[in-house]
This record gives sequence, C-alpha cells and structure tokens, in this order.
Amino acid sequence: MKNIALKEDVTFDELLAAARNKFGAIKFESVKVGGVELEIAQVVDMPAYLDRLVDRARGGKKVDLPLWAKVWPSCLVLGMFILKFKPVDNASFIELGAGGGVCGLLAASRGYNVILSDFDDDALLFSRLNAVRNNLDDNISVRNVDFCDTDLNETYNYIIGCELLYQESVQLPLFKFIKKHLSADKGSEALLATDKKRVGKTFFEEAKKEYRLMRQDVPFAGNETERKSMVSLIRMGAKNNA
Repeated sequence: MKNIALKEDVTFDELLAAARNKFGAIKFESVKVGGVELEIAQVVDMPAYLDRLVDRARGGKKVDLPLWAKVWPSCLVLGMFILKFKPVDNASFIELGAGGGVCGLLAASRGYNVILSDFDDDALLFSRLNAVRNNLDDNISVRNVDFCDTDLNETYNYIIGCELLYQESVQLPLFKFIKKHLSADKGSEALLATDKKRVGKTFFEEAKKEYRLMRQDVPFAGNETERKSMVSLIRMGAKNNA
C-alpha cells in the first residue's frame, strides 16, 4: 500500500490520523533554531511503542528502532548553518535520511524548494506531517530514497544530511550518491553533520580524492537532560568550484 505521506493531496488530519494509528498519541514540540521556530511531531509515549517492538522481536520478527524520531544535536548544528549561509540563486535541496526533516524544513523556511527523503515509511510520514504543520508544504516534496541503491535522474545544489555515517557499509554508497547527484553548478555542496565520534574513514578517504572538504567541530551543550557533545560540520564541494 502506498505511503500516505507520498500522496499529493493529503490533509493534515489524514497524516495525523495515520501517525496516531501506529504510534498512539502525538504531540508537537517547539524546536527553535536561530530565529526560526518549528513544531515537530513527537510520539507521546515512545517507551510504550518500544516495548511493543521488543515483544515483536521476541516473536522472531525483524524490527527497526525509530532512530529517525530523535532531533539529534547534529540536526540543530546543521540547521543553524543552513539558516546563515548564502546558497546559490534558485537553489535546490535534498535532505537524505531526513527523519523528521528539521534541516530541510529550515531550508524551506527560507523559501527554497526542498526534497525530504528517507527509506523509512514512518520517517516520511513524520516529515510530511511536520511540513504541513509548519505551513511549508508548498516548498517541500517527500520522496522514498535509499541512497545505498536509489538512482535519481536529477542533481541538486545542496545535498544535506545528519548522522549518515553511522555504519561502515553505507559510507561508500553515500559517497557515490553524492558524486552522481551533486550539481556541477558553482557553489553547490554536500552539507553534512555528524557526531565527531563517528570516524567515517571510508567516506572521507574517497571524498578527499575528488572534493574540497572543510570540517568544523562545533561544541553542543544541549539542555540539562542531554550530554555535551562535539558535532562535526562538513562542507564538500568540487575542488575547482569554490
């Protein structure tokens, strides 16, 4: 059955009903980045949902933890950069592994056209729900994209993503996706953010051969419930295209 998030004419009430049907009560939490405030959908009782997943796993069924539901520190760091930097004229954006789509929503809040992409149907549902909730749906489209095997016949000025280097097995496919889908237009870049502890050796070894890499480590204090961390912000553009 087609994911309701991919329907062109879906309503907010339909999206919210689909989210509630699977996850129970949904709330919208304020996420402030720079001068922009977003309302981001969250599962009210995530522990109860995780307990159901554990029960399924005990029954021998494959389960995937909803890591897409968390607003990671790297999302906030990259989001702040997206609000401040100057993109090329008429820039196009695609967010990979978008989860709730925070970074893409921030780009859309500046008036740019953005594709929020993920391979997880639930992430796509929450991305679209957040886009509609924040009145950004006119600038956003949602697409099912697995950068490990999806081939799009398009290029983009900015390929953005957070915590994409979480597994060794995805690093080379991520590099190949960026190489094929990053526009050759001057100023185009891949903009990535990740916890500094994620080494990403394979990805960076390939990237530095063909691209100009800039890496900035940004301390993230978070709130009283979060540990301090260091986020690496990576800008990746053609060497002859500064």
